[in-house]
Amino acid sequence: MNGGRGYRRNVCGVIADAREARVLVFRRADLLLGAQVWQFPQGGLEPDEAPLAGLLRELREEIGTADVTVLRAAPHPIRYEFPADVLARVALADPAKAGYIGQEQNWFLVRLNGGTEAIHFDHQPAEFNAFRWVTPADAVTLVVEFKTAAYRAGLRALGLLP
Repeated sequence: MNGGRGYRRNVCGVIADAREARVLVFRRADLLLGAQVWQFPQGGLEPDEAPLAGLLRELREEIGTADVTVLRAAPHPIRYEFPADVLARVALADPAKAGYIGQEQNWFLVRLNGGTEAIHFDHQPAEFNAFRWVTPADAVTLVVEFKTAAYRAGLRALGLLP
């Protein structure tokens, strides 16, 4: 629904450790949302792209590997809206994203098959420049404020938060 004040179709990948006690968060390389912004890998879906195919493509593009095992998917998409100042910055940075009021994300819980050694940021443009393990509760506190409720809902839907 480009240009129509709708929600952009999107995916979000939560990478968990073997016990599902910790998740990987990634620090954004750009400053579009501010300095030291952490988030899960995520991205928009192509017009006819299935969510799982989009997730694997986004993981390859953003963290350099899609060698994952999908553990589960949230039963329904999670929506969030962009604040007005973010809408303006997004429209300037990427006109293809202009017109959306927010994102509707399909959330997936995955495990890296090759461990964190498979992660790299040497592709261009690099979206992230660092990663670290945190608890799911800490992940909610690290994201930009307008994504907090969506992160809480997504992590609950995946069974990582009560």
